[in-house]
Amino acid sequence: MTILTTLISAASLSAGLVLGWNLLERRRDQDASQELILCLQVGLDLLQGIQQHRGLGGQASREAQERRTALHRRLEPLWQLWGDEDQYRRWQEVRQAPTDLEAHCQLIENLLQRWRLLELRLRALHPKRPSLVEHCQAIENLGLIRGIGVRAAGHSRCPLESRVRLQYLCEQLLNGPVEPALARALERLRKELLDTLQVTLSPEGCYALLTPLIDARLEALRPLVRLEQTNFSTSAAACG
Repeated sequence: MTILTTLISAASLSAGLVLGWNLLERRRDQDASQELILCLQVGLDLLQGIQQHRGLGGQASREAQERRTALHRRLEPLWQLWGDEDQYRRWQEVRQAPTDLEAHCQLIENLLQRWRLLELRLRALHPKRPSLVEHCQAIENLGLIRGIGVRAAGHSRCPLESRVRLQYLCEQLLNGPVEPALARALERLRKELLDTLQVTLSPEGCYALLTPLIDARLEALRPLVRLEQTNFSTSAAACG
């Protein structure tokens, strides 16, 4: 009887240890998931901010300068959460050179590369979770149209290089599903900036034309970034 009792106690203890270990693993995965989701949310905010800064950098007005300054203040704590020193250093450089289109584009490319890696870690914990980085890239294509368009609109006639790049990017967008608001915006861009001998679209007008479309796409992604699933794997992830 004593031996049987001992065996039962040992079995109960073993089962308890296994259950405790499984709960600990589950908690670790939950914590890792939350940390990764937070990082992806921060990355999305930074993407939006850098894209806006790039568009505002093509405008010489006092209002654009004030909005860039406000962006600097808003993004500063986000960079601390993002925790990438090299990208933060590049951000400091583009702050000092707001007209530099390519520097903004390179920073955004680097940010999206890190965003992709973070998403891969999160999807290792949630295999059924959809990938969103391609949606971010599609948003960046529209953001690039804004960045180039704002700068081209500052000329009396659209520069050839800008026209070629804009036509290519617009064609890429038109190859997929296009909602009416986007189709109207691209048509106006064509008429007032691309296919005209005299540009009639101002830099401010170009920014105002495309910004609501870009922001709407970013807002549509936010609930998907926050999406959680209850099936956790036994993998662990780190945000850094």
